[in-house]
Amino acid sequence: MIELPILDAAEATDEPSRPRFWRSFSHLRKDPDFQKIAQQEFMPGALDEPGGATRRQFLQLMGASVALAGLTGCRKPVQTILPYTRKPEEVIPGIPMYYATAMPFRGVLRPLLVESHEGRPTKVEGNPEHPASMGASGVFEQASVLTLYDPDRSARVLREGSEASWQDFVNFAQQVAAGAETKRLAVLCEPTSSPTLLALRDRLAQRFGQVDWVTYEAAGDDAEALGYQQAFGRSVRPHYRFSEAEVIVSFDADFLGPTARNYLADTREFAASRRLEAPGDGMSRFYIVESTYTNTGSAADHRLRLRASEIPAFAAAVAARLGVPGAGSQGAAFADHPYVAAIADDLRRAGARGVVLAGETQPAVVHALCAAINSALGAVGTTVRLLDTGAPATPSVDALRALVAGMRAGDVDALLMIGVNPVYDAPADLDFAGALQQVPQSIHLGLHVDETARASRWHLPRAHYLEAWGDGRSYDGTLSVIQPLIAPLYDDAHSEIEVVNVLATGLDESGYDLVRARWRSVIPGNFEEGWRRVLHDGFLPGTAYPAVTAAAGPVALSGLPQPREGLEVVFRLDPTVLDGSFANNGWCQELPDPVTKIVWDNVAVMSPATAEALGVVAEYRVGRYEVDRIDLSVNGQAVNLPVWIVPGHPDDAITVNLGYGRDIASNRPRRVTGFFDLDDYTDVYGQGHAIATGVGVNVAVLRTADSMHVAQGATARPTGETYTIVTTQDHGSMEGRPLVRMTDLETFRANPDYMLEQEPTLPGGEPWTEYPEPWAEDHPREQPAYHDNPYYKNQWGMVIDLNACTGCNACIVACNSENNIQIVGKTEVGRGRELHWLRLDRYFVTAGEDDVDNPQMVMQPLPCQHCENAPCESVCPVAATVHSPDGTNQMIYNRCIGTRYCSNNCPYKVRRYNWFNWTKTLPITLQMAQNPNVTVRSRGVMEKCSYCIQRVREVQQRAGLEDRPILDGEVKTACQQACPAQAISFGDLNNPDSEVVRWKQNPRRYEMLAYLNVKPRTSYLGRVRNPHPSLESTEA
Repeated sequence: MIELPILDAAEATDEPSRPRFWRSFSHLRKDPDFQKIAQQEFMPGALDEPGGATRRQFLQLMGASVALAGLTGCRKPVQTILPYTRKPEEVIPGIPMYYATAMPFRGVLRPLLVESHEGRPTKVEGNPEHPASMGASGVFEQASVLTLYDPDRSARVLREGSEASWQDFVNFAQQVAAGAETKRLAVLCEPTSSPTLLALRDRLAQRFGQVDWVTYEAAGDDAEALGYQQAFGRSVRPHYRFSEAEVIVSFDADFLGPTARNYLADTREFAASRRLEAPGDGMSRFYIVESTYTNTGSAADHRLRLRASEIPAFAAAVAARLGVPGAGSQGAAFADHPYVAAIADDLRRAGARGVVLAGETQPAVVHALCAAINSALGAVGTTVRLLDTGAPATPSVDALRALVAGMRAGDVDALLMIGVNPVYDAPADLDFAGALQQVPQSIHLGLHVDETARASRWHLPRAHYLEAWGDGRSYDGTLSVIQPLIAPLYDDAHSEIEVVNVLATGLDESGYDLVRARWRSVIPGNFEEGWRRVLHDGFLPGTAYPAVTAAAGPVALSGLPQPREGLEVVFRLDPTVLDGSFANNGWCQELPDPVTKIVWDNVAVMSPATAEALGVVAEYRVGRYEVDRIDLSVNGQAVNLPVWIVPGHPDDAITVNLGYGRDIASNRPRRVTGFFDLDDYTDVYGQGHAIATGVGVNVAVLRTADSMHVAQGATARPTGETYTIVTTQDHGSMEGRPLVRMTDLETFRANPDYMLEQEPTLPGGEPWTEYPEPWAEDHPREQPAYHDNPYYKNQWGMVIDLNACTGCNACIVACNSENNIQIVGKTEVGRGRELHWLRLDRYFVTAGEDDVDNPQMVMQPLPCQHCENAPCESVCPVAATVHSPDGTNQMIYNRCIGTRYCSNNCPYKVRRYNWFNWTKTLPITLQMAQNPNVTVRSRGVMEKCSYCIQRVREVQQRAGLEDRPILDGEVKTACQQACPAQAISFGDLNNPDSEVVRWKQNPRRYEMLAYLNVKPRTSYLGRVRNPHPSLESTEA
């Protein structure tokens, strides 16, 4: 093997003129333990014996049982296979079908195209024809297919905790309807835009004497809707067009995070404003003022950390500088702040091409202030469109408070709860669980027997959206039909419209009939033809909310929230489990948090200064972190949480994520096995409880109705206890090699070759391109057999744009779903044994070791690089990893004997080894989620990114049958197809007109570790910032 000179980490990162890229404090400070582990191939514990029996015990047992083996003889396993009695005409085994549908998400629909194999949904994609998604999808859409097959889903109707039937509930609903005109029915429902469900709401009101329909979600009020209604005097929804913006300002808005309602369109628009194809291209300038580091903050040119309670005054200072009526002196505390001057200067210059928005942690008045700024800039109609929703916004928390008061007073005869879990996440001061006991009849409709289900008289299993008929509107208002792809897995499962219809009419009607009945008044012309077209397309064109033009009135800032001294707590939806509704989804639990990279836990996030003041630490020990725990107290409630220290977090503030500490029932018993059988260890779902139960801490108990997002006056006290946190932030460390390249726009324009010039040189000073290429004559691409192969005419490659990538994680979950990647649990991830084919590295960027309070951040997706001179191929003794005729690095699973030489020789650390057989114990329902076109791997086998070769071969076969060339864009990898930022391009390098070739010609292009001469097929486009000159000099 040829030894290449090793570039020392110090040479790569310690030059004064270069910024430092680091993943953790241990990395930054060159902790000896970290340095030692970084130089090892595997994490500590990865090479430990798997448990169960030792080799000696195993041989002893086998020796004792050999004599008995002949007594039992050999039996051939018997399996019964039932073929189609009459095969459906449209189903061809092995050929998937695709159906347009949509997923409800926080009151809007996310349009989808779902792949189905013989009636089994296996993969979710965005609907490429729908204006809201344009083919993209997010973390939760991708993960939703696993929720469909969740083995802990509720399967039976429960009455007082005992099994009942759907017919029992129908009979009960008919009894409730008797004398309904004198009864008060309350419905606590998740946000919805379903015309069918809203029509049934009106029918309920006609039948019952009083109906209180309360919309509730864990995130609290829709402050943006309330704020814009306050500013414009009517119900309007802002639809941002960041691609038209020159200056973007965010006041704590994580609009690029996966929890945002319109994150798909916003991410696509924002990425378009940052895309650079030539040095002369323009790009937007992005400012963010935020209370915790987020995906959106990582994309900013300038980021200011402030406590959430301080941001309203900062926004008022900006508004006052711009002369917005009503801004007054509310922002006096920040009047002379350099960020205020720079932001106001840039917005004034940009005019109609400026845009300002606020986040969910901010009160409605700040959103109204943003609306007034946009109106004053003339941005309405340019960078922000106002959509007339026609539905007045109301404070949902006030409505919940009134409902609970009525429940406690005994005024509510029956309560129906649809898709909500208020016993778990309602404000603690309302004591919802106590009030629920005062309601004679309570009905819960949900996917799981959760906290609220157990407290209710009736629990009804809810049909998953892939099992049920429904409808709704996307964020822009476009009407869509939700059509099921599979019959409900459980007979008792029903949709919300079927349940409400039973209460409203007493009739047990199908969701299909109910939706069709409603849409007869929606579809113009011939209904049957229009209905078929809507089902085919997934939406009805021309039904988006109309855009309106309006001028904002003066905003009353007299009640602008003021910060208080002391510690404050900020509550946020979690970017991996949302509000807890995805907590029992293994893909989501094992998905690293975009910023902390923590899996299977939530933490109390704080700044280094706050941690020092509290006397708490997070120490790196043998590949994991031992962190201190604190008692966090707010409003008379307390929780015990592990701490996590994040640079760039505001001082005197703690951020906590909702959605953890769940208690979900499971019918699966704990798996118990023999003493050398590992099935009990590998069955992540066989621990005797749902996988979400006991994971993390429920922090919703700290909230009150008046502090749903920010609670001031908190106290934190170290308990003296420690806790093990598992994070992937240090996994795959490449010993300080220069991986990310970034510069500012001015430098890039002055020197377009800047990215390439960052390539290290040889110790002698000559460029790496002059280094002799090893094994050139014997390379597989030079062999006649490769040239004769029909696949040779296509040469595949990929480009990833770091200017567009926001680190949202959609690509990782899409890869998991497409390629049958299994979860391994917290303990195994802590040993570095996670199986994700795609790693999303997060780097903090600073000028030096001490500059940790305000670091920049950059995200870098890292799949297999598919090297031309792949180091893994040359060391495999059984040719299990080989070079394909079309230029990809492939794994031949049935050849692999698990030497792991390939992983040791991979400079990118992107290979994954199966230390156990994770598929053997997979519950039967989860096996239905597996992609039949991808081999399921077993123990002792290496795996990695394949460039979704199954998709490549499918298109090649189709093009061959049709005797035509492959079209550019016809092959899309799973990560590329999901990416809402369109940050990934994949295609044929032999096609000079392909998008990937055009991206490869971008001056920002570079190859990671190119100086190793491995010639990767995956390229990167370097990150370019667009800083304000005055702030850049101040920050420097």
